[in-house]
Amino acid sequence: MEGENPQVVIVGAGAAGLAAMRELDRAGYSVLCLEARNRIGGRVYTEHDPLLPVPIELGAEFVHGRSPATWGIIEAANLTAYDIAGRAVHIENGQVRERGDAWERIERVMDDLRHRADTGKDCTFQEFIDGAEYPEETKQMATAYVEGFNAARKEIVGIASLACESRAAERIEGHRSFRILNGYASVPSYLLQGVENWRAKLRLNSIVERIRWKRGAVELTVRGAESISARRAVVTVPLGVLQAGGIAFEPEPEQTLQAARRLAFGQVVRIVLRFREPFWRENQAIADAGFILSNETAFPTWWTSLPVEANVLVGWSAGPRADDLQGKTKAEIVAEGIAALARILSQSRERVQGLLEQAYYHDWHADPFARGAYSYAPVDACSAREALAEPIEDTLYFAGEAAETSGHSATVHGAILSGREAARKVMGSLG
Repeated sequence: MEGENPQVVIVGAGAAGLAAMRELDRAGYSVLCLEARNRIGGRVYTEHDPLLPVPIELGAEFVHGRSPATWGIIEAANLTAYDIAGRAVHIENGQVRERGDAWERIERVMDDLRHRADTGKDCTFQEFIDGAEYPEETKQMATAYVEGFNAARKEIVGIASLACESRAAERIEGHRSFRILNGYASVPSYLLQGVENWRAKLRLNSIVERIRWKRGAVELTVRGAESISARRAVVTVPLGVLQAGGIAFEPEPEQTLQAARRLAFGQVVRIVLRFREPFWRENQAIADAGFILSNETAFPTWWTSLPVEANVLVGWSAGPRADDLQGKTKAEIVAEGIAALARILSQSRERVQGLLEQAYYHDWHADPFARGAYSYAPVDACSAREALAEPIEDTLYFAGEAAETSGHSATVHGAILSGREAARKVMGSLG
């Protein structure tokens, strides 16, 4: 910044922070972005394996629907995005079960849930599903879907928020999902490349420990470095970091932090396994499967790379299914995944282990700059997102997927929308 204090400091170089940074910079405001990690992207974390034709996504992987927030970037950056192909196969106790109408049954449950949310007071998903007259199998499938997709607990997540997010998804063809062949990290990279002279406006390995503020002025204490002063601050750290007190505020923005505590932060454990050969295709019943769904306690859900063929499987454990995996080492978690996969595919554990060539894993729960996966709203907590996004004395602004207010929380496009909205509010306050 050539010795001058920036007008705006942004804390966090994830999708929200970079989106805000780009908007402000292009509008002519002086901006500085501080990122605690040694990389940009936040919960978008891509690695590349030279032996695979697809990227290794350790964080966000799927582009949900056709939100202009992400598709505008995909098209402008000439990225290759493709529809996820392949059907979902259900396996219980080692046997493939035909459930051709599974998604239709889940959608009927969600239709009823939206109607209930419109006509009655908010309640937990568990209360809703327990009081509904569905076959037990349908209840189990819907519960597994809600907990797995939302990284939520059925006894906590509210149906009002689920209904809001479902409607928002419908407006952007949310029933469709895509992958970016170039890697999801291409999206934050594009946002950063749009910042003029970005190398002078981004500082990695900069851990913000404290924010002192008063109307029109902020001072940020950075670990091991000088304090930084500005007129505005946009805080885009994940909800889990706010809830854990990862940044001290003086004075505390009580209403904002209360709003953060009203929301919930889900947990996800995912592993990416590269094998010597695609042994799962030996079973013709699942040879063309895009998703493999099971009743396993840990890692009940797996998916392939189809329609791109690669010797890789991704294991997913979310919500309460991830509880028993917390605190375990990478080796222990991979072993749990191998054991679950062997049971699902009726293979010996020794064979699956012998075919494994490489395992990729990032512990988002233990990551001090994440503290979990993504947010969801408990009963009567939808308004907490609006409260979290509300500016504080035209000086402090909060953004990120947890502060997205139009139903697109827990997504990358939601984070981008939130960052852009925070930038617009900052511009309005600065004039």
